[in-house]
Amino acid sequence: MDQQKIINNVLRYILDILEPINHYPYHNINHTLDVYSRVWYLTDKECIGGEDRVDLLIAALFHDTGFVVQYANNEKIGMHIARVYLEWISYPEDRIQKIERIILATVLFNEAHDILESIIQDADLDNFGRKDCFIKTLLVRKELSTIAHNDIPKEKWLEMSYNLIRNHQYKTATAKEERNVIKNINIQKLKEKLQLQT
Repeated sequence: MDQQKIINNVLRYILDILEPINHYPYHNINHTLDVYSRVWYLTDKECIGGEDRVDLLIAALFHDTGFVVQYANNEKIGMHIARVYLEWISYPEDRIQKIERIILATVLFNEAHDILESIIQDADLDNFGRKDCFIKTLLVRKELSTIAHNDIPKEKWLEMSYNLIRNHQYKTATAKEERNVIKNINIQKLKEKLQLQT
């Protein structure tokens, strides 16, 4: 089984699957590729190789495919989409189960049970510790309004964002080292914005 060929085939498949939601402001193909790239980087930095790396990359590509079916609770649907495809290519059952478990770890506030789940969580919420954090949070708010029909007032959104990022913790040593400084700056900026609102 050529591992790189499998990843390339999954990537092509995912690009097709996600096409119907590529107009989403945040959960679009760019976000999936962003998470995929960050997983690739973190597996390298955290010395994860072989089957674990391949399975993590596959999970990263499938992790938001459930959005093509429904917005809320999409992770379990993404797990099912991954399973159907992986069974079709005769992927080993134990590895399919591992990929499903990694996808489920992307549910917000789910606990990470191992380094693989830690990596995908850090990759999925990487923007919390980046300079584009506020652009990304605005895109999520826009998506909730236009796609999920959930209009959240600006002040409430700032408060939710502040609490979310403040309570979030990166799991891997790499993400902590590379993202915590800017994440703390982002938390402070959100706090200041909130104070201006009151």
